[in-house]
Amino acid sequence: MRWLNGLAAVLTGAIYGMSIFLILILAGSIGLAWYDHSEPAYFGAMLLGGYGAALAWPLFGLIVSAMLVLLALAIPWRELRTPRRGSALLMGAIALHAAWLFGVGPPASRTGVFVGKFVYGHYGFRPDYFIPCEDPGRPLPRGSNLVQGALPGDFPLTAAVNVTEKGWRGSHPRDWPPTQSDSHGTQYWLVRVRGTLQGPGQYGRPALMQYLLKVDTVLSVAPIRPFQDACGVYDPPPR
Repeated sequence: MRWLNGLAAVLTGAIYGMSIFLILILAGSIGLAWYDHSEPAYFGAMLLGGYGAALAWPLFGLIVSAMLVLLALAIPWRELRTPRRGSALLMGAIALHAAWLFGVGPPASRTGVFVGKFVYGHYGFRPDYFIPCEDPGRPLPRGSNLVQGALPGDFPLTAAVNVTEKGWRGSHPRDWPPTQSDSHGTQYWLVRVRGTLQGPGQYGRPALMQYLLKVDTVLSVAPIRPFQDACGVYDPPPR
């Protein structure tokens, strides 16, 4: 019976800790929209809401699992039902409800061929990212986007892409054709790849991207011209 009490105590502490952490992440996401970049509080909001956002869904799942196990133990063993454990379950329920209100949920996966703009070596985003060419009639779901307050209103939907040292089956961005780049060395290509797109969620460091693209094969690469969008459409500004 001692081990049951010990397990229940561990689960109770875990539910408290994870629930508080999840609530702080949600509060940080509010702070990203509330505070200006120049305010000291913005740093704390970015630390919790920006970097912690990627942990929101994993924490959600862990809290649910811990609560279910604690309830399963408390049903047959009455001596495990204490006010502290009851309050831990209440805290967990509050955190889960708050996350649900923010739109935190499980990411979906879709496998196929994706076309869009690949951004390599960006000085402010990690890892590299992909801007998909979306069908206007069937846009990708946006999800909760806990870091929306840290981004400009016209920031496009992006997918994090982890480039391995060897690239993908012998295809690496450093070997691709010369293309447009900016003053920071960021390079842009129009690409067609086969892989798996996971999301919506929070990905990257900080978690500013709503999708994760796992590339299997690079089918085609083309240099991008100024004023070309993610679909390759050339749209120069009016003179």
